[in-house]
Amino acid sequence: MLRLRRPYLLLILASAHLLIAAEPVRAAVPLNPIPAWISDANGHVATGGAWADVDEDGWLDMIVANGNDIEQQGVIIYHNNGDGTLPQDPTWSSAGIAYHGHIDVGDINGDGHVDVAVAVYIGVNGFSTPGTAKVYLNNGLGEFSPYADWIPAESFYCFSLALGDADGDGDLDLACACGDDYYDHNEHQRIFYNNDGILETSPSWVSDEIDYALDVTWDDVDLDGDMDVLFCGTSSPMRIYLNNQTTGGGIETTASWENTDMPQDGNTTAFGDWDNDGYPEIAVADNDQLGGPGFFKVYQNSAGVPGPTPAWHSATSGYGSHVSWIDLDLDGDLDLAAGRWWGAGVIYENTGGMLTSVPVWETMESCVVENMFWGDVNNDGLRTNGHSMLYGTGVRTFFKLGHAPVRSIDQVLINGSPVTHYTFHAGNGWISMASPPPDGALVEILYTYSRNLDLAITNWESGAGNFLYLNTGASSAPDITSALSTIRIAPNPMQSWTQIRYNGAGADEARLEVFNVAGQRVKTIHQGPLSGGLLTWEWHGDNDTGRRLPSGLYFMRMTASGHSRTAKILVME
Repeated sequence: MLRLRRPYLLLILASAHLLIAAEPVRAAVPLNPIPAWISDANGHVATGGAWADVDEDGWLDMIVANGNDIEQQGVIIYHNNGDGTLPQDPTWSSAGIAYHGHIDVGDINGDGHVDVAVAVYIGVNGFSTPGTAKVYLNNGLGEFSPYADWIPAESFYCFSLALGDADGDGDLDLACACGDDYYDHNEHQRIFYNNDGILETSPSWVSDEIDYALDVTWDDVDLDGDMDVLFCGTSSPMRIYLNNQTTGGGIETTASWENTDMPQDGNTTAFGDWDNDGYPEIAVADNDQLGGPGFFKVYQNSAGVPGPTPAWHSATSGYGSHVSWIDLDLDGDLDLAAGRWWGAGVIYENTGGMLTSVPVWETMESCVVENMFWGDVNNDGLRTNGHSMLYGTGVRTFFKLGHAPVRSIDQVLINGSPVTHYTFHAGNGWISMASPPPDGALVEILYTYSRNLDLAITNWESGAGNFLYLNTGASSAPDITSALSTIRIAPNPMQSWTQIRYNGAGADEARLEVFNVAGQRVKTIHQGPLSGGLLTWEWHGDNDTGRRLPSGLYFMRMTASGHSRTAKILVME
């Protein structure tokens, strides 16, 4: 939803109870604010965007969906030249055209190739007719099918969509954000389930509420091991629908959470754990075009229940169009990237569970920002040593890597044995198993990631192009001393589990142990060679025999190459 079609008063609501962080010294963000690449405009009204290695040559390609509510246009690919640069003009375009909205990418049919799902906002006759959603499958030759391989049986207004595993069966289902507030077309929200690689054409899940939703995203809000779904939009609150899959149910059709700070015009939303307590917060880009206050906002998640009003908002307001969480320096703190129409792309720094109220970085170029997405286009920071060591609960199917985006999932092991029946989302950094690993089973996920993520921005101003901003950070991993000093333990205090995150060089021998207050070792989490890279260990508060330890104070000690680090862990019931 992109152009002002009716006069609306600018509403700026600044509630006194909102937390505005004091400004620290300006951070050194490892991102060049001058674009390294601007595509030729070609009259494109660029909206959805994503990175994916479509032709599987080891380099990321840029996928863009054009059209929005302005002109019927195609879905396009800028294939990487194979040297980390992009061509000025698309190298592939769909034969079908439409008023395309946002996109998501993943292996929908399970053939090992990345596919693209595309939202179609409005129909061929404009706002008087509804749009749809569609999927273009990868043909295995480095392109997508020229025409959509899947469309639903019914039409509906759809500006955005998101892939997730709603039923925990190891394949990608499709959630669609439905509705149009410009001309009062409210809709039920929809999820289309995937059955053995084929999306159903009529949705098995439909919300009870009707909304004007503009975006949708997935995460495990209450940490029960399955995927919950969040919709945001205009003239109605954001709504979370909890998933009861791990207790034998499914996604509730009535929302269990709504925000109360109305009015709002939420254009984009994203989950991210800004305070490292394990529970994901909600960020939203509010747009003041249709009556919202226009701030970027964050809603604090407290033990699985987000607050009804924001814990943080930006100092400025306007046509907010995008938010995404990103950890550019791999310090374990998620910063917030954001953008507005006719504005710059910006980054708000995380200062320990709170964001700066003004950006610490912004692009030199202003444009009509629609999407901001992250990937290592020139492979200068690519690493194959990502390793997460997590545990099954007997019902849990959803596992987060602790880092996003990733380039690929290279192997998944359960108690040392490889498994193949799972799905994943590279952009959001999670896998979903086809069946839950046994209680206490070690789930190891080996993945490729990048230390140097670059930024792409789609721009729906048809007289300008899309933008690429390159990462300027160091590509080498921190040495052992530096890595030990920056070990992260989160959540801490812990209840059911915590994660210990190491980012640095390897060692011939390393130990990661837990001691009680009497100095007795109660748990050895790791002993042996340390591979180095981005490593995550999950600890469930048990001792070496698997017995749950009593609540109290414990000490984690990691030793590697003659260096050590000790940190407190508070275990709670």
